[in-house]
Amino acid sequence: MFLKFKFYKYVSNFNMKEEAIHSKYFHSFRVMKLQEKYAKALGFNKKDIKLAKIIGLLHDIGRFEQYKVYKTYDDQMSTDHALLGVKILFEDNLIKKFVKDEKDYELIKFAILNHNKYQIDKLSDERFIKHAKLIRDTDKIDIFYVIGYLKDYDHKFDNSKVNPKIVKNILNHEIANYKEIRTNNDFLLLKFAAAFDLNYDLAAKELRENFKHFYEKIAKDDTFEKLYDEVVSYLIERERKC
Repeated sequence: MFLKFKFYKYVSNFNMKEEAIHSKYFHSFRVMKLQEKYAKALGFNKKDIKLAKIIGLLHDIGRFEQYKVYKTYDDQMSTDHALLGVKILFEDNLIKKFVKDEKDYELIKFAILNHNKYQIDKLSDERFIKHAKLIRDTDKIDIFYVIGYLKDYDHKFDNSKVNPKIVKNILNHEIANYKEIRTNNDFLLLKFAAAFDLNYDLAAKELRENFKHFYEKIAKDDTFEKLYDEVVSYLIERERKC
């Protein structure tokens, strides 16, 4: 309750009646819950479970200021929300309201900075890496949950062209680069490719279920069904490894 209250106090500085702010507020709580769930399932110790929850709650802390200033969550059109979040937490010292032990700051900072990057920065510290991997998985699970279950989604597949590089990425089970987006269909297929950036097999089932609802919402016919099947088959294979 302490963490939630402190988080509410911060977010209440923004207009919580705006859907964009409201949705990110609850996204943060859901990701915190997912962090706890999977940290326990993966055998994290008590301290790391607590840190995982904090990382989940704070991973998108930069989103609120981003939306206030730019009225968008598009990092390409505004600013990197992870970098902004780290600035707010560690330069403006907001982190002190949530975590007293400064020894944990670098780990929290690393996980937040890497939750939205194309790839995790190379580092020899396995503890830092496992937290960065977990927040990438849980954030992704909830993003597909939001699109698939909770909100009307503006984007649907249309007649626009498709970048063959992104299609190749999907067929090769690779993540795709945001810079390859040219059309609406590219934007959606980039999300298909995001499913291949799955770090923990335990997360595959929940990601697959949410991805299914996402696809049903955006598909107007079976044009991209082959690519959808490719993603689902991959996730089922990952489930079997658990």
